[in-house]
Amino acid sequence: MSSLTKIPAGVQYFFDDEVKLRRYVERRAMEVFAGWSYDEILLPMFDYHDLFARGMGEEKAERTYRFVDRDGALLALRPELTSLVARTVATRFKNKQRPLRICYSGEVFRYDEPTEKSAREFHQLGVEHIGQPVIVADIEILLIAAEVLTMLGLGDFRIALSHVDFFNGVVDYLKLDSAGRAQLRELIDRRNSLALSEFLTRVASHVEESRRQGFCRLTQIAGKDDAIAQAREILINERSRAAVEQIAEIYATLAGLGLKENFDIDLGDAGGLEYYTGLTFKVYVPEWGVELGSGGRYDNLIGNFGAPEPAIGFSFALDGLAGAISRRIPESNWRSAEATQNVKSDGDLVRIFDEARKLRVRDKKVKICEQ
Repeated sequence: MSSLTKIPAGVQYFFDDEVKLRRYVERRAMEVFAGWSYDEILLPMFDYHDLFARGMGEEKAERTYRFVDRDGALLALRPELTSLVARTVATRFKNKQRPLRICYSGEVFRYDEPTEKSAREFHQLGVEHIGQPVIVADIEILLIAAEVLTMLGLGDFRIALSHVDFFNGVVDYLKLDSAGRAQLRELIDRRNSLALSEFLTRVASHVEESRRQGFCRLTQIAGKDDAIAQAREILINERSRAAVEQIAEIYATLAGLGLKENFDIDLGDAGGLEYYTGLTFKVYVPEWGVELGSGGRYDNLIGNFGAPEPAIGFSFALDGLAGAISRRIPESNWRSAEATQNVKSDGDLVRIFDEARKLRVRDKKVKICEQ
C-alpha cells in the first residue's frame, strides 16, 4: 500500500465535530487553569534525549521517538511535558517568586506497544505547582482537577488518592532488597491477593497473620473513611502511618468542601513510585473504561536539573475527556449555537465580499454560497 494512503500506527486524524469537541475541552480546561492563576507555558516539541532520561528515568525514556540532528546530538520528541517544565523552572525561573503556577496543553509522543491499535501520540492538558511543600498545594491541585471535570459536565468523576510512602514504608519495615521491592510492587499492582499473601508469609513471617491478611485486603479495594480506619489499625511502621495521616487530612478537607463522594482512598495503587514522592492520584469517570488523568507530588524531579524544589502537578488526556463527553453530554453543550450568515454568490465579487467583511466586523460567522 502506498505511504500516501496508509496512516502510521498509533496516530489519528480528527475531523469536523471531533475537532470542535476537542477544542471545546481544551478551551474550558485552560480557562479553569487561568482562573486559578496558572500561567500557560509553550514548550518545544523535541529536546535532548538526556533531558527526558533525567526526568522520567532511563527505562521510560527508552520509549521515546529519537533521532540525531546534523551536529550528532541525540534528540527525542517529547514523551511528556513535566520534565520540560522542571528544566525550565530550574534554569530560567530561578529568580521568580515562589510558588510558581504553570499550565500547558500539547502533544506528546511515546512508543509503547508495537500494535496497530496502541496510541503513540497523545494530547495532554496539565498544571504544575512548584515551590510550596505544604498540603495546601496538594489540595489546590485536586480542586483544579475536580473543577475541570465538573465544568465539562462529568460531575460524577472519581479521583483515587494514594501515597508512595504507604508502599515505601512497608518496604522499609520488611527490609526488602530491590528484587523484593519490585515483586511486592507487581503483586500490589495486579491486585493478586493470594500471591501477595504467600509472598508476605515468606518474607514477613515475624508479622502476625492478622496484620498480613489485613494488609492484603487494604491493597485490594478503594474506600473512604473505612480505608483510613483500616490502615490505622493494620500499619505499624511510622513512614506508612504518616502517609495515611496525610491522606486523611486531605480527604477530610475535601469532604468538608462537599466532595466526599468524588474522592476515594486507594492504597493499592503502587504505580509511578520511582517518579513521585508523596500524594498520588488517578482520575476516572463511571462507564468510561480508562483513566482520564493522573498526578502527584514529585519533590525530587527539579533537583535533576538544578536546585531541588517541592512540586506537584497533574495532566489530563484530552482524548479521554473528549471520549467521555461524547458518550454522555449533549452536542448542544459544546457545539457553537451561533447561526451561520450565508452570503449568496451572484457574480458581483465586490458586493459579495463587502457584505461578508461587514458581517465579520460584527463578529458574525459567514459562508459564501451559491445562489
